Amino acid sequence: MRRGFLLTALFSLSSFAQEVLIKEVEVKGKKETFKESLEIREVRESFAKDVGEALQKVEGVNKVRKGGIANDVIIRAFQRDNINVLIDGTEVHGACPNRMDPPAFHVDFSEVEKVEIIKGPFDIRNQGSMGGLVNIITKKPDKGFRVRLSATAGSFNFINLSPVVSYRDDRFFGLVGYSYKYSKPYRDGDGKRVTEYASGHPKPPDSAYKPEKLNSKAFEINTYWAKFGFFPQKNHELELSYTRQQADHVLYPALRMDAIYDNTDRVNLTYTIEKRLKLQVYFNQVKHDMTDQYRRSSINAPRVYSMRTYAETKTYGGKMEVKVDHLSVGLDAYQRNWDAINERRMYSNYTPVHMIPDVDIRNLGLYGEYDRKFDKYRLVAGLRLDYTKSEVGAKDGSTSPEFKTNLYNQFHGTRSTSKTDTYPSGNLQLFYNISKELELFTGVGHAVRVPDPQERYIYLPGAMQTPPWVGNPKLKPSRNTEVDVGIKHKTQDSLTKATVFYSFVQDYITVNRRQTVNTYANTDAVFWGFEFSSTYNLQKNLFLLSGASYTNGKKDKNQSIGITDEDVAEVPPLKGRLGLRYDTGVWFVEGETVAAATQNKVDSNLGETKTSGWAIVNLKAGVEYKNLKVNAGVENLLDKHYYEHLSYIRNPFAGSRVPEPGRSFYLSASYQF
Repeated sequence: MRRGFLLTALFSLSSFAQEVLIKEVEVKGKKETFKESLEIREVRESFAKDVGEALQKVEGVNKVRKGGIANDVIIRAFQRDNINVLIDGTEVHGACPNRMDPPAFHVDFSEVEKVEIIKGPFDIRNQGSMGGLVNIITKKPDKGFRVRLSATAGSFNFINLSPVVSYRDDRFFGLVGYSYKYSKPYRDGDGKRVTEYASGHPKPPDSAYKPEKLNSKAFEINTYWAKFGFFPQKNHELELSYTRQQADHVLYPALRMDAIYDNTDRVNLTYTIEKRLKLQVYFNQVKHDMTDQYRRSSINAPRVYSMRTYAETKTYGGKMEVKVDHLSVGLDAYQRNWDAINERRMYSNYTPVHMIPDVDIRNLGLYGEYDRKFDKYRLVAGLRLDYTKSEVGAKDGSTSPEFKTNLYNQFHGTRSTSKTDTYPSGNLQLFYNISKELELFTGVGHAVRVPDPQERYIYLPGAMQTPPWVGNPKLKPSRNTEVDVGIKHKTQDSLTKATVFYSFVQDYITVNRRQTVNTYANTDAVFWGFEFSSTYNLQKNLFLLSGASYTNGKKDKNQSIGITDEDVAEVPPLKGRLGLRYDTGVWFVEGETVAAATQNKVDSNLGETKTSGWAIVNLKAGVEYKNLKVNAGVENLLDKHYYEHLSYIRNPFAGSRVPEPGRSFYLSASYQF
């Protein structure tokens, strides 16, 4: 495979004209062209159930759907641990090996103020942002005493209720909130419930839901949060926040099990002095129980289930950053623990297996960033150094449930249960203002991510006709080197931004499915593509909205381990949108068409198949009167039956493809006093 760089041109989009339209790349007036943000007001205008679904409004960002909620985020075909998904700058990791509960699932919309996105390896403040960064920023209260009541109702018995109470003065602030979210399984464009697809190819027929569970609740989630702070002296702020999320009975038709419960605790403490010093410590944990007790596979089993996985993750971390003039220097550290125990009737009659064997990842990182403007130029340069140790906690002979290294040795010729990696990352960004309206920018970035606990150390013996699922302790860290070049044009009536990118990933980690084992392997890969988006003010209150994105990915073949297809798996196809919005600032109405091309660039080694192209129509309207806001809409107006390409699930348990929802109506309202 060719190693080198193709220069790219980065064109992304935002709207500048009215506040309700802004999805601006510039954040709070600071020219951060490699950072984009999605404001919460944009989310409330849609029928999105979670952050992963809402972020599809940003060009180059897609999702993986497994059910009615808990969509995983994809940035330019990078997903899972290839990207960082943070909440207020803190590491949050789901517990399910098959990503039932990705990080973005563990925050409620009512907590969120905005979401910041960096595409590509241009974040040096956090370890592992190899393919990009998503930072979900939660709300702070406005001055005075406020009460906000929000409610959304929609198709498939969906309901979301959320009261938030807050207070802020010159010495103290506090915010307390609650959210209740519930839905039945959605129906697709053919009128079928999504649960009816649970036994689709390549799943076995016994993965189908029991008849009485086909229309049971798809999810029920209660979230509680609080945030308190005070100002000990001028420009000093101490803040403490806590969130408890309880998700019960969450159905995942794309997988072979469902969540009985998925409970999350998040604690974050920060101390800031203006923009000169920031200290942060945090703790997050997830406890997740999943079984097949709602499926036909559990019928006649001695227990209520025939298979079960109980998993926990815990993350402790801290960060210190100091800024002097144009230079910011920081130190951060975290420890991530992942432990999962699997039980299967078909494997030694429910003998417990340490599937994720109590793995710790400890990281220490040092970084610096220089940011300075020179007349028409602006230069940003960042450098980072990380030391990471990965280690299995469950050892042979321990009192933990069964764990041995025999399968590592059988398939990879090693019994290693620990690995240390030291590596640099960095980037250089340059912005040039040709005129007041036109800006050119380019960036070269390099970022690294270590294999996650599952990729190196998962350990699940085979049973019957199911091959074992085994990590690869020999995996090397993936290293992404990328070049972005672009242009942004902004006038009084329009804002246009465009993107083409090229990245070379050395030791890209891919699922490696062989006849006798499901495992992981390194191979070199390249990715390239573009993003384009524009907002144009046709008349006083009428706006034309457009956008498009495309990504392609190729990897090196390796005949000796069965990698014979050069196409990278789960790469989104060409996608675009075109819409009109009439917005007076008091009321608006908008219609859009969203379309995707056929994706036939698929990885046949993993059983991936072609996905047909599709196009849908969405309509929405809203009005704001004093403190009352009301939005209503219909998504997939023509009731189209279609699949997004990323609905394909590649996990070794095999998955069913699930279609997108059919025609969906929704109505939301919020009142603040």
